[in-house]
Amino acid sequence: MKRAVILHGTDGGPDLIWIPWLKQQFEAAGYEVWAPLLPENHTPNRERYNDFLFGGEWDFTDNIVVGHSSGAVSVLNVLMDERCPKIKLGVLVSAWAHGEPVGEWDPGQFDTLFPAEGFNFEHIRKNAEQLVLLHSADDPYCPLEQAKYLATELAAQLIILPHAGHIGHQFPKLHELWEIIRPTL
Repeated sequence: MKRAVILHGTDGGPDLIWIPWLKQQFEAAGYEVWAPLLPENHTPNRERYNDFLFGGEWDFTDNIVVGHSSGAVSVLNVLMDERCPKIKLGVLVSAWAHGEPVGEWDPGQFDTLFPAEGFNFEHIRKNAEQLVLLHSADDPYCPLEQAKYLATELAAQLIILPHAGHIGHQFPKLHELWEIIRPTL
């Protein structure tokens, strides 16, 4: 069975931005898709998210896993988890590498999103056949420099859109994302 997982960002949900459109694209290509509502997502927490994602019946083996913003960081956390089998493709949309995103946030809102010891990039690379980052040159929250750092550490392709902001609400469809995914189907 071909499967895909789509992880939304902070204060998001599976029915926002380009996620419903992407889910339809996958389903039209014969994929079973899981786009869950991540628990308590105002304060993303890697352990809570991973326990939720691995606590059910979903098998991540050979999946395509896409995440946006803190959901993109969650893709990295999933790939670091010992419960995660090797996936086919991980796509990180508007990811950042550490700390808080730029802007006004609640104190401590992102304190439990990143591993205290940092990412184990070698382990992450081994758990994914391919990793790709999609980022905007003018993302107001997640600096392009951090996406470049992640791409280097992950040996991943980085695709930069010139004026796409945080690649969120202004994109009910995101054809550039599908062009990344389509060759792997």
